[in-house]
Amino acid sequence: MSKKVQSSGAGAHPALADGVAQVGAALDYASDAVILLRRDWTIAYINVAFERGCGQSREALLGRGYWAAFPHLRGTRFETEAQAAMTAGLARIYEEFSPRANRWYECRAYPCDTGLLILFIDVTMRKSDELTRVDLEEKLVRAQRMESLGTLAGGVAHDFNNILAAILGHAGMMLDALPADSPLCEHMRQIKRAGDRAREIVQRILAYARGGTNELSKHQLRPLVEDSIALLRSTLPATVRLTVDLSGDGCIATVNPSEVQQVVLNLCTNAWQAMVGGHGHLHVALRAVQFDVPHAFAIGRVAPTRYAELSVRDDGQGMPEEVVKRLFEPFFTTKPRGQGTGLGLHIVNGIVHAHGGAIDLQSVPGKGTLFSIYLPIVDEAASLDPAALVKVADPGDGEHLVYVDDDPIVLMMVEALLRKAGYDLRTYADPRACLDDIEAGRVTVQLLITDFSMPGMNGMELATAVRATLPRVPVIITTGYISDELTSEADRLGDVAVLQKERSFEELVELAARALRGFPETRFLDSGLAPL
Repeated sequence: MSKKVQSSGAGAHPALADGVAQVGAALDYASDAVILLRRDWTIAYINVAFERGCGQSREALLGRGYWAAFPHLRGTRFETEAQAAMTAGLARIYEEFSPRANRWYECRAYPCDTGLLILFIDVTMRKSDELTRVDLEEKLVRAQRMESLGTLAGGVAHDFNNILAAILGHAGMMLDALPADSPLCEHMRQIKRAGDRAREIVQRILAYARGGTNELSKHQLRPLVEDSIALLRSTLPATVRLTVDLSGDGCIATVNPSEVQQVVLNLCTNAWQAMVGGHGHLHVALRAVQFDVPHAFAIGRVAPTRYAELSVRDDGQGMPEEVVKRLFEPFFTTKPRGQGTGLGLHIVNGIVHAHGGAIDLQSVPGKGTLFSIYLPIVDEAASLDPAALVKVADPGDGEHLVYVDDDPIVLMMVEALLRKAGYDLRTYADPRACLDDIEAGRVTVQLLITDFSMPGMNGMELATAVRATLPRVPVIITTGYISDELTSEADRLGDVAVLQKERSFEELVELAARALRGFPETRFLDSGLAPL
């Protein structure tokens, strides 16, 4: 049977007391914090590392009650684990984050004759490495799981955009042609509204498939959030009380402005839709925060630096844990059939992470939800000269354009659109027939506009072949899906613009005017925006 070690009181053996003193002196050289507690929870001993960590002297702490000296530990795992070790007489080893110290600790609580010895080992760097590894593993798993879905989404979106281009284009031209008092106008507006909604859904699918490749630049976040709130107020039910606290004047981040506004509108819309009967309180806030150690959130992690914290809080129904775990998956929705695509929060998640940020999600069933978006803060915002955004599109004046598209419905719509704008247009459904006429000199070409995805020869191949005959002709390629490869090829060929096909009615005429003027870059470079 092992013998118990006597305490170092007045009756202790001198050699033993000397040994205890030497152990205490040695512990002062340890880098880990050590505290010895008596059974009544008074402090019997602390080493130098503990003094440094808590910011209090040994003389001020010895003999004091542990919980009186450190009341902030009450109700945390630091208390429950220590109580369990003292009561059961069994060692407890656990890890916990200390908000006050801003550090992660591995805590080892050992019961002893005196009471309880607790060792605090700083494992902040190790936790950071673990978070990085876990984050990379999760990203790899998600990438592998979603790769095939992304390919499918891109293909579906490309085909659907051809249909949308025709629907929106013909609806727009009908609205322009009909008298203002025609009963058909409202029907055409409803068709256009439905088309716009479909286009928004397709853009979400494309954003998912594309993985976020938009150009980013420095912007003040507060004006972007204010603009989003202004748009939100027009759609927010009167039964929802909206409060806003935008104190983040110094929140400058490298972002895509439209995507930031998409995040705000999406989160706010989800928030008020989660309120029972559409009644509740919605609060939006923006502020700058500083993280000194890595923090893990619901999805991803953030490194130690300054962040802009955009928070959206509601007092709606809240969500159970099993829903929270799946909330950012594509096509997952808790809304009734036909009322949600399940893409909104997935796109929000993709946008935030593409901007180097993270999301913290807290939700309690019956009490509401808090989304906190964290975006890294940068030093200064890029200057943006609104006067540089001068519209350069003028009506056509008989310029010779060639348009190529194998889809007859889209071909008819674009032909009517460009002829109405004043251009002399020649159309082709077969790219090879177009190329033959150009090579033979049977057609005059000042601007080539071509669809990208066509059988036998795609739009980029046609543009390259035409440039062999007409090396200076500008080109516009329309496509339902703008890939990185297509953008790179367009840059390599030069004087080539790529246009989302479903935006043909709104943008093609203006883009054609710019192309005929050699794509004047001053429209973009003076404003800080990227040229096409």
